[in-house]
Amino acid sequence: MQNEVAIRRISIKDDLDAICAQMQPEFWDEVNDMGSYEPERLKYFLDRGGILLVAYSGEKIVGVALCYDMPHPDATSYTLYVHELDTHPDFRRQGIASLLMNESFKLGKERGVSEVWVSTETTNDPANALYKKLGPDEIEPSITYSYNIKAS
Repeated sequence: MQNEVAIRRISIKDDLDAICAQMQPEFWDEVNDMGSYEPERLKYFLDRGGILLVAYSGEKIVGVALCYDMPHPDATSYTLYVHELDTHPDFRRQGIASLLMNESFKLGKERGVSEVWVSTETTNDPANALYKKLGPDEIEPSITYSYNIKAS
């Protein structure tokens, strides 16, 4: 890794305006499929148990991981789901995504979860290579269905 990178877990006490200002699509690229981050929506996400891990190189955000706790009523432990993992285009292939995933594993252990889950498209070769390199217990083919339920 060329630059020193620090991973921080973001809370509602952090400067969400400054964080969101750096997490805008125009600063990333189409591969990231980065949506527009707004402070109010980020606060809503964090208030409801969402977890945002941010990789910083100096003051610059160079990677993000959005995670959720996924409790299940018939289990004594639960899963941490890494919903989104992005690395800034200028910082790819420097180990940042691995740092973020390893931080999610550490966070999961601290929280007592039994598993960390992550998924990606079958066509996302860089992500699939990373996830396989991290030594998963299983690789299961799956299909994700999406339903648009926006109110008319």
